[in-house]
Amino acid sequence: MMTDTSQQETVDSVDTVESVDTGDQPLPSSTSDAVTQCYLKPPRWSRAVQVNLKPKMVSVGTQTSFSPQTSTPLASPEQTDDEDDDNASVVSDLSWVPEEPMHEEDLFDEEPPYACDPHHNGIDKFIVCQEELMGLFAICPACCERSDSSIVQQEGTFVKIKQVCASCGYHRFWQNQPMLHRNMPTCNLLLSGAIHFTGCLATQTLRMLTLFGLQCISASSFFRHQRRYTIPVIVQAWQNDQAKNFSDLRAMDGGLVLAGDCRSDSPGHCAKYGSYSLIEDRVNKVVDVQLVQSSEVPNSSWCELEGLKRSVDLLRGKDLHLATLITDRHRQVAKWVREELSPEGTRHYFDVWHIAKSLGKALDAASKECDQLQLWRPAIVNHLYWTAASTPDGNPAVMEAKWRSLVNHIQDIHDHDTPAFSSCAHGPLDGDQRNKEWLDPGSLAAVKLENIIMRTALLKDVRQLSPQHQTFSLEAYHSLILHFAPKHTGFSYLGMYSRLLLAALHYNHNANRETARRSDGTEKYCVRYPRFRKGAHVVLPIKEAASYGYATSLMKALRESYTNSPAALRETSPMI
Repeated sequence: MMTDTSQQETVDSVDTVESVDTGDQPLPSSTSDAVTQCYLKPPRWSRAVQVNLKPKMVSVGTQTSFSPQTSTPLASPEQTDDEDDDNASVVSDLSWVPEEPMHEEDLFDEEPPYACDPHHNGIDKFIVCQEELMGLFAICPACCERSDSSIVQQEGTFVKIKQVCASCGYHRFWQNQPMLHRNMPTCNLLLSGAIHFTGCLATQTLRMLTLFGLQCISASSFFRHQRRYTIPVIVQAWQNDQAKNFSDLRAMDGGLVLAGDCRSDSPGHCAKYGSYSLIEDRVNKVVDVQLVQSSEVPNSSWCELEGLKRSVDLLRGKDLHLATLITDRHRQVAKWVREELSPEGTRHYFDVWHIAKSLGKALDAASKECDQLQLWRPAIVNHLYWTAASTPDGNPAVMEAKWRSLVNHIQDIHDHDTPAFSSCAHGPLDGDQRNKEWLDPGSLAAVKLENIIMRTALLKDVRQLSPQHQTFSLEAYHSLILHFAPKHTGFSYLGMYSRLLLAALHYNHNANRETARRSDGTEKYCVRYPRFRKGAHVVLPIKEAASYGYATSLMKALRESYTNSPAALRETSPMI
């Protein structure tokens, strides 16, 4: 049989965890759950007994290190960061309002908000049904009689429960999560960060959670968190990553070798945004992203040139020399580079894939009348790639001569009258080594093909083919952007900009992954049937699984930045 003194000590120890000790007596150095073991008939324990108790904890009234007359109140309503009114649901008598400063009498009415764990986003969260949760508060932990409990506040993922025992007068307040900087439920902010940092669409994600029946934040709360807190964190992370890349590039010799291209936010010629990206081809890293709104330029087709200008200005400000630039055949860009960058020593090349794509379309159109051209189509496109790859110094005259030689080659003429490329590089071709018939000189197929190959614009473009570096990495990055910013969804300027930066962070974090290997050490490959191959297959290596460590770092930065100073985050947003 326990004595009255031991019972009183045990009750005090339990009250300290989940209720308010209205006295000023310190707690004993150790606690006991004997009351729960002896008096609670149901096998369920209350949270008050399950938590790890700290022997040095004292009551709320004695935790303050300053007198009530000099206590510092909470921030004014203009400075708070709590959720919108439409997101807060008060079920019964609300005795705790984040906007109101706490006074001395409030300290003896309830416990303060839980202190936030510095690694709270790494703690597991569980989905609990309301009925099961309220069942934990059905028994009074002090006298083991039935008690009344009710939800007094529900704010997004935050819930606060009040438990009152009519038998012994015991009462306590319990909340399911700690608070960040006094008034922000931790999981509310972390949920917004998780949605944003993973590139999910907020409306779809929140609709799914609502359909599931999970209490979560509203869309308006997410967009407010995005504007005030998550976007500044993303921008700061990108600036840090960009600064590191610039530092590494300065240590490399030969200047920058950049591939640049523009991406519209929607198909057609009425795009709202154009994002221009630059990738350093040797290290395969995104070095800059510029977002241009169509209202800033005469029309959306000018976004590409404006984005390139801004990127070049940034590189100049960072004392980085642009040695080589590879782009598509955008005529405004070509003219500007020729006038502004070429005098500084910048070599401008055209990506082979873009020209090959246009050439293939022209051959497809011509082959509708000449079936022979369809057989020659793959070889002609391959010859364009060979023209660039076999000329490592990028000599324009040699590349043009190699391309012109194709007109003679398809007619079984392999000696040419150009000194730069006097004869074909292949050896004798026997009949067994060929699967196509030579075109007869003067035939309809030969004439059509010559008209395509010898077009003046195409010959000029061939002289600028990139011999080594291409923009295929940039195309892969643009495909990645579709996950973070799909074209069927409209975004605000900062929303689009932040998602572009997220895509850049993801690409830089996973760009140079190794090929996956089997248990015996052999590399893994797969067979794919890409659309551009028109039914033909390609063999590709299987890369290791993507890493999302950057997202974990963003969650940590969001939590720490808000804990340190939410006002500083809010002040950063208008300056982006």
